[in-house]
Amino acid sequence: MGTTIAVLALLLAGSAFVYAWMLQQGLDQATRRLDRYNRALFDAADEIRRLREDHSQQLAVLRGETTRLAGHAAFSPEMTVREVQALHPQAQDVLAGYHLGGCNSCAVNPDDRLDHIARASGIDVAEIVQTLNGLFPADGAVKTNGDVQHVKLPNIQLS
Repeated sequence: MGTTIAVLALLLAGSAFVYAWMLQQGLDQATRRLDRYNRALFDAADEIRRLREDHSQQLAVLRGETTRLAGHAAFSPEMTVREVQALHPQAQDVLAGYHLGGCNSCAVNPDDRLDHIARASGIDVAEIVQTLNGLFPADGAVKTNGDVQHVKLPNIQLS
């Protein structure tokens, strides 16, 4: 009878070991599947972020082109930095002159409004807008063929 119990205990232990091994295999398979889904989800989120960025950039370019084609391009405090940069190729140089973008220490979010970043930096937004509008001819007219005239920019002195 003692050997029968020992054999039965051995069979029971063996079956428990096989069952634990099968559970571990299932867990490993589920972990690999979860990792694959997480990678796919991360890739999808990254693609969505990239598409949103592209959309914002294209929208800013289209707004700038619409303003230019209307023949009366002008900068305003309500414009986003992205729209300002899309309206004239030298606008980034003007903003960099005021330390509003252009380097790591004065980086700005392209979707922030010009008046908000100027206020946060303690700079008069009217001065920035006036300097930006100086990039266009005095009458505000822009050539209808889409060409933008480059302007010699003076060095901007901040006090």
